[in-house]
Amino acid sequence: MQPRKEFREEDLADLEASLRVNGLIQPVSVRPSPTGTGYELIAGERRFRAAQRLNWSEIPAIVREINDKELLTLALVENLQRADLNPIEEAEGYQQLMSTYSLTQQETAEIVGKDRSTIANMLRLLGLPASVRRQVRDGAISLGHARALLALGDDIRIADLAKIVVAEGLSVREVEQRVRETTGGRARPKKSAATKAGNHRPAEARQIEEQLRRRFQTDVKLTLTGTAQGQISLSFYNNEDLSRLLELLLEGAEQGLT
Repeated sequence: MQPRKEFREEDLADLEASLRVNGLIQPVSVRPSPTGTGYELIAGERRFRAAQRLNWSEIPAIVREINDKELLTLALVENLQRADLNPIEEAEGYQQLMSTYSLTQQETAEIVGKDRSTIANMLRLLGLPASVRRQVRDGAISLGHARALLALGDDIRIADLAKIVVAEGLSVREVEQRVRETTGGRARPKKSAATKAGNHRPAEARQIEEQLRRRFQTDVKLTLTGTAQGQISLSFYNNEDLSRLLELLLEGAEQGLT
C-alpha cells in the first residue's frame, strides 16, 4: 500500500552513505504481517532499501497494531509531510484511499489534512494521458504545466503540447497562452448568469448534493437552471471509477434510489 512508487538512485545512494557513517537514527515502522509470519512496512521504505544495500541483517523498528485503512493513511500522510511523493503518486494515493474505503473527497481531505479542492485538483491529474503522467512522474513536466494542459480536454492535443513543453522548455504561462490559442480562448469561460445564481442556491439543493455524494462516493454538482429544472453531474477519475458509478446508476434505475 506504499503510495510512493519512484525511488531515485541518487537519493538512495545519499541515504546509503549517511547510514554507513551515522547508522539508522530513525527506526522504520512496521506491523505484524496478516499471514502470521514476519512484518509489513508502514513507513521507512527508503531507509529499509538503503539498509539492504549495505547488507545489514537487522535494523531498529517500531511495531504498531493497525488495520489496512490506517496503514494506507499513515503511509500517505508520512510521504506528504516529507514531500516525498510526485504529483501522480499523490493523486493515486488519494484515489486508492477513496476507492478502497468508499470515501468522498471531503472525507479524504479531512483524513490527510488537506482542503477538498486540493484533493479534487490532484485527482484531475489522473485524467492525463499515460505518456504525460509519466512525464509528470519524472519531473519533466511540473504540476503547473499539467494543470494547464488539462484545459485542452483532448488526450492527443495534451500529449502533443506536452512534448513541446519538454522540447522547448515552455513556462507555465506560455503553456496557458498556447492552450487559450488552441481552444479559442475558451479555457476559462466566463461565469453564466445561471452559474452566478448557483452561488445562492437554496439549502435543499446543497442537501441533495450531500445525499448524492454519500450515495455515489464522489463529487456531485447540482446546477439549477430554472424553478424546477437543472442538471446533476457526477465526477469520475479513471475507468474503474466510471464503471463503479455506472453500476450504481443502473442498479438505481432498476430498483429505484432510496
